[in-house]
Amino acid sequence: MLRDREYVYAVYQERSFSRAAQRLFISQPALSSKVKKVEERVGAPLFDRSTNPIRLTPAGKCYVEAVEQVMGIEDELRSRLAQLADQREGAITIGASAYFCSYVLSELAMEFQRRYPGYVVSLLEGNTSDLTKCLQSGVIDFMLDIYPLDTNLFQGQLWGQEELILAVPAGLEINQEMAEWRLTFEQVRSGSGMGVDSHRTPLSAFAKEGFLLLKKGSDTYRRVLKLCRNAGFTPKVNMYLDQMLTAYHVAENGHGLTFVRPRVLDHVKPTDQLYFYEIDDENVMRTLYLYYRRESSLPAIYTDFLDFMDKNRQEE
Repeated sequence: MLRDREYVYAVYQERSFSRAAQRLFISQPALSSKVKKVEERVGAPLFDRSTNPIRLTPAGKCYVEAVEQVMGIEDELRSRLAQLADQREGAITIGASAYFCSYVLSELAMEFQRRYPGYVVSLLEGNTSDLTKCLQSGVIDFMLDIYPLDTNLFQGQLWGQEELILAVPAGLEINQEMAEWRLTFEQVRSGSGMGVDSHRTPLSAFAKEGFLLLKKGSDTYRRVLKLCRNAGFTPKVNMYLDQMLTAYHVAENGHGLTFVRPRVLDHVKPTDQLYFYEIDDENVMRTLYLYYRRESSLPAIYTDFLDFMDKNRQEE
């Protein structure tokens, strides 16, 4: 669980409650409530919510400066304690889909190694079936996935949630009909306007459009088919593709609609060639689990990694 000052600091860094909530993987109302409690204790508002992006108030500037001082002290303490302790060494391999390896775990692995210079982290891409075998045989040490695994063999902990949103070429006429619900690139990347249930769009509105789907057998492929069935139609497929990022760029070039995860937009150039829609179906959200083998005792690198991931978990 994050400390109150970390919630405030995230809002300060992102300059948006929506974006900070997305980064911390909690709901925007929950984040606003936590910040409000801090403001009540401080006795003054920390953010000027009338501006876009939001800005710190004078009290907020003092609070953030104090937080940064505390963070500096904590970092120095951790460094000094690490020097006093025995040097920790070891290596772990984490398995996940190509998307999570590229856009989630790569950043976390680098941060974990920065905090523990003696540790080495490797990533292995694969599907659920292959990675489960690798986890059981010891080829990998941890696995991040959306599917429940056998609890007799594996220990798992809920780590967070991820969402799919619909990317639609801007040149399609449907965007004019759906102008009330559409989001721009910047709105999605900043989190502005996202997470509002009343603004979620029925997928049935896009039933006549052509879709770009990931290859058959992938989780995203199965999820999209289920979303379309729930909306009462079978998607017209313009093309099958291997990777979500490829599908994103093909959609950007105007060749069809595709589902993407919002985090993808952090790794591409801004564009006005796409509009984005949050879909009104609970199946756009999936729970993430972090798994490892059941063992009587865990090596230090395991416990350190689990503690690190818990502090960086994607909260609901």
